[in-house]
Amino acid sequence: MHAEPASERVGRLVALNAVLTVVARHSNLLLPRPFEELAGAVGRFAAFQLLAVVFPEPEGGLRAYAVFRGDALAAAPFGARQPAPAALFRRVFAEGEPFSCDDTRAGDALAEMGASAGCLSYVALPVRAAPPGAQPGHPAARSGPAGAGGFGCPIIAALVVGYGDAGAAASAPIPLLEEIADALGAGLDRSLRVVAGEREAAERLLRIRELEEQHRNLLDNAPLIIFRLDPESGELSFLNRHAERLLGVPVAEALRTPGFLGEAHADPEGVMCFEDAVARAKLGAPSASYEARLRRRGGDAITARGTVYPLVSDRGRVVAIEGVLADVSTEHAARTRLIQVDRLSTLGTLAAGVAHEINNPAAFILLGLDMLDRLLRGPNVRMEGSAASSASELVKELRDSIKRIVDIVRDLKLFASPPQPEGSRRTLTDANRTVDSALSLTRGQIIERAQIVKNLSEVPPILMDDGRLGQVIVNLLVNAAQAIPKPSSKHEARDQTVTVETRSDGETVEIVVSDTGAGIAEENLPRIWAPFFTTKGPEVGTGLGLSISREIIERAGGQITAESPVPGRVPPGGARFIISLPAAGRTDEATPSVSPVPRLVSKRVRVLVVEDEASLARALSDQLGRVHEVALAPSADAAMGMLAGGQRFDVVLCDLRMPGMSGDVFYTRIHESDPVLAQGFIFMTGVGFGADVERFLASSGRPLLEKPFSAEDALSAIAEVVSANSAPRAEARDSSR
Repeated sequence: MHAEPASERVGRLVALNAVLTVVARHSNLLLPRPFEELAGAVGRFAAFQLLAVVFPEPEGGLRAYAVFRGDALAAAPFGARQPAPAALFRRVFAEGEPFSCDDTRAGDALAEMGASAGCLSYVALPVRAAPPGAQPGHPAARSGPAGAGGFGCPIIAALVVGYGDAGAAASAPIPLLEEIADALGAGLDRSLRVVAGEREAAERLLRIRELEEQHRNLLDNAPLIIFRLDPESGELSFLNRHAERLLGVPVAEALRTPGFLGEAHADPEGVMCFEDAVARAKLGAPSASYEARLRRRGGDAITARGTVYPLVSDRGRVVAIEGVLADVSTEHAARTRLIQVDRLSTLGTLAAGVAHEINNPAAFILLGLDMLDRLLRGPNVRMEGSAASSASELVKELRDSIKRIVDIVRDLKLFASPPQPEGSRRTLTDANRTVDSALSLTRGQIIERAQIVKNLSEVPPILMDDGRLGQVIVNLLVNAAQAIPKPSSKHEARDQTVTVETRSDGETVEIVVSDTGAGIAEENLPRIWAPFFTTKGPEVGTGLGLSISREIIERAGGQITAESPVPGRVPPGGARFIISLPAAGRTDEATPSVSPVPRLVSKRVRVLVVEDEASLARALSDQLGRVHEVALAPSADAAMGMLAGGQRFDVVLCDLRMPGMSGDVFYTRIHESDPVLAQGFIFMTGVGFGADVERFLASSGRPLLEKPFSAEDALSAIAEVVSANSAPRAEARDSSR
């Protein structure tokens, strides 16, 4: 056996010591700087072009850690993944023997990469993990069967040494390189564990960052304003991105603005609620949610529901204050609209009650005036010529005044009546009559600011809910009056006008309301139809009028438009609203109205007046008693008793709304027991037409007298009913003989 020269042995020991010094000094040799130091230590004892360590990877790949010498240093593919040559993989990692390549120019992908860097040959040696408890470079690392790693030491890497000349690998100092490979075993084993730990830590950190990013994205995209306050200063420490989209203020600007959230509240009440909630949270106490308006940069204020709560540590210390502001503008709009509808419904109910209470005495006054006029004209009353004409004129003026009161009550009922259900039958509506009603209700607000100009043309009827059209016109007239400032003199009021016009081309009906007021700013014109938009103070309006008006008109198949300034007006100004509605086509879609009672006089008949208003009943008895035989019943129950006692009547003049049994219930019972008498019913009401009244009248087919009515109206209705019922009754008598 050839004995190794002592000088070579000493040389290998010196080289081995240099390598072990580097290994001992660094916990991770796979970092670029430690690996470069390792390459320098090896290079002092073995010349090479390239020094690399490659680790096997799943599916036959290699992970290379290389340091090039000389000018090629900057191009080192440190940590690059490369495909593994099959021969190298089998020889080094399976058999545990060195592998050499004499010419990389005709080799695999790994060899080609080396050739492109000037490395034309190389040798790869197995690197084994150190035996348990062994020091680095222990000779037992290379003992044992090939491929087993010896003493249970697996091959963990390959040391690759490259040369600049083809064939140079054949003369490589294999023993020295094997010693170096053994010395690297412990260092690379430790480096692998460090890398694995670092990789695991890096993966955990990456996962944490991914979770943080997901959490931030969730907060930023939630449709809420989410914030965190410093518990000491009360200033913002976090604000999500949705706040920027909702309030129009960049998050960075909001975070550096002192008291930003407090200033974002548009009303003093909202500021007070927010500050109170923050103060409670500083003490560790939650507070109830509140609603407030929030300012938006470049937009309308929104309604938000705010909740502020403390974050308390295990020791009871407030570590942060968090809160949420949710945009509830849509919910608030819907709730406000329901309130408006409820108010209108309540107003309609009150108006009906007021109308009943007014129309009953008004009916008595009208009948009394008729009696007074007849008495004054009687033969037993003597007055001078001027006194007679004055008395007659006074009675006429009193009658006209009462009729005006009745008209105002009717107009109020028309405006305040609740909207008809969706899909209900609509009535033929006279636009001019509705305009007159709206003007009678708003005249007091207009005349103190402007003159009223009314230009009503002959227009066809339209098909819609009369009360809803009146609501729209009243709203436009009120807006027109409010757009004109209160004048300081009567002369100024004469210079301002509110004009109402109606016109039609036969297909559509247009109602135009215009004013000479301040007009609408150009930037506000597209926004006036939005719910809650208003340039008035909260004490003047809610900003819902025009929004509701457009909904009413569009639901009826029409449209409403606005212009400001009014075209052609000099000087420019004012506003004009144009309502366009289709003229009524087929009249069978409309609810039939009650035809006017013809003026007839009948033969003397027996009439039963069922009326709970005693004065009105007496007045009716006096007036009708001139022609017919009249009996009075103060209630439907009393009338039922009279009929049960055998009294017979040809006509029953019955109030619809009475205490106890109502008129429709009374009629239903009579219709069941005496259908012939039921045909003699004439109804009276002081509350106008409603859906229930219309349905009942349509099903019964009986005529209706609206209070107040004249004696002539009542006599004519009686004559019509008697005439209509005389033939059937004659036939009934003939058949009974």
